[in-house]
Amino acid sequence: MVELIDASENFNALWDIYLEAFPRDEQRPKEEIISLMDTPNFYFEGIYVEKKCCGLVCYRELGDFIFIEYLAMHANSRGSGAGSAFLHYFIEKYNGEKIILEVEHPVEDIQKRRVGFYERKGFHYNDKIFMAPQTIEGGQELPLNFMSYPLLLGTQEYEQVKKLLLDKVYNED
Repeated sequence: MVELIDASENFNALWDIYLEAFPRDEQRPKEEIISLMDTPNFYFEGIYVEKKCCGLVCYRELGDFIFIEYLAMHANSRGSGAGSAFLHYFIEKYNGEKIILEVEHPVEDIQKRRVGFYERKGFHYNDKIFMAPQTIEGGQELPLNFMSYPLLLGTQEYEQVKKLLLDKVYNED
């Protein structure tokens, strides 16, 4: 059984997973995440499978779609099926609503495997590169690709998603 539990229950353990899983250029400052936790439609939650903390998910309900900003499994939970169980749960929770996440442009083997994992769960790889603005001081823009569920994004829809993310997530015009 999968449960999502607000990060305030176990913030430090989840923060450790976050720091281990994401390169500095993909991270947000701790203070910013804590501040965002008080805003509507922003969720930073622990992923629990059979009552064990297996990972974290950070997502936003943006009206037209759900945006998974961060998803990471604890090193000890990778390959255990916990990530698959979470995605199945999350897709069911949002009952067919559009879900968007970002992945690194798949050059390295680990990046290709990650894309394949999401594709096996029903996500579609959108091959147009999105240059994500920096999220931490001194960070760099990142070439990312959207993955979308349940359908591939059309050109107009892609541009709408990009604009909404720039406005609401990255706070840029």
